[in-house]
Amino acid sequence: MPDHFEIDLETARRRRSLKWRRYSADVIPLWVAEMDFPLAPAVTERLAGMVERSDFGYPPEPPEETNSEFRAVVAAWMNRRHQWEVDPEMVSITPDTMRAIEIAIERFTDPGDPVVLSDPVYYPFRVAIEEAGRRPLWVPMVESNRRWVLDLEALAAAFAPGNVQLFLHCSPHNPTGTVFTADEQQSIAALAEQHNVIVVADEVHADLAYDASHIPFATINPEIAARTITASAASKAFNFAGLRCGFVIAGDQRLHEQVQSVPIRDRKLASLAGYEATIAAYGGGASWLESLHRHLREMRDHVIGRLAMIEESLVVANPEASYLLWTDWRQIDLAPDPATYLRENAGVALSSGDDFGPSGTGFLRLNFGTSRAILDEALDRIEDALAGS
Repeated sequence: MPDHFEIDLETARRRRSLKWRRYSADVIPLWVAEMDFPLAPAVTERLAGMVERSDFGYPPEPPEETNSEFRAVVAAWMNRRHQWEVDPEMVSITPDTMRAIEIAIERFTDPGDPVVLSDPVYYPFRVAIEEAGRRPLWVPMVESNRRWVLDLEALAAAFAPGNVQLFLHCSPHNPTGTVFTADEQQSIAALAEQHNVIVVADEVHADLAYDASHIPFATINPEIAARTITASAASKAFNFAGLRCGFVIAGDQRLHEQVQSVPIRDRKLASLAGYEATIAAYGGGASWLESLHRHLREMRDHVIGRLAMIEESLVVANPEASYLLWTDWRQIDLAPDPATYLRENAGVALSSGDDFGPSGTGFLRLNFGTSRAILDEALDRIEDALAGS
């Protein structure tokens, strides 16, 4: 295992990010989707150059050279990494992935409209829908052999009334770690085409697919591309979310113009450091990413094995992507709820399943994007707390 991914608890606690500052110093945080590893060398070098130049002013606005370079680098990465030929002119820069989703909700739905999303799913989806005055319309996911997939009959039923304009498709899926197969993507695409639904594909975890090949939703066929807006960022896989930089890839000129019609003040809030880090990550971070994949796969297997020994009644998803483990604690009586119990009795903070949708009660999301040493300390604490429950 590369030393790059071995960090001790004392070093991690010096960090000032949300993950390490939300709870007291005696709590091990395995909650928010943030890894604990040093940056990829290519990113570190690029940012060091910015420090050396004191280059932290306002980012350029279109059509300046930096944006042209950014769009070209994103398109080249998608081609190399995901076999997706992206027109650089269809790439728009956003502050982050969620701002891209908010733009889509604002542009393609009206107040009071339903917006379809899976249950469970990344919780800011629901927040964005409700804050925009729209209604979340939940479609359940179903578990089979520790893998979660969309209930396609329920998705068809949600689309059937004809009043749905937008589906938020988290692919790869957060929190379950599912990488949707070609058949699954095609089935979803067929329903979207049949019912004339625009799909916003949140593919921010795409570069973290290590046990299956991610298929960009817009590549299913030209017809689905014309109704797909892809929201993504390098910051999830390369771990620099605080630099605030994401992007949208529109499936055709019509969708691109809709995105561009958003006032520029709502699109230009990405940071210059985020621009530069993205260019560095996509331009020179591929080998680091492969090493990360190996570490995450090893940590996933290690944590799943430990949890099986700690509590045999736990049902744990087997993620094909990312560093998030969706765990079912419903057979264990932990009052008042599993997240609170483990935080107060084990000193380990996990994300409560309640945040991820109506079906999430009794579930926890565990972040294993850290070192074996930190994970083992957290798992030892959980084992001791359960032994005393």
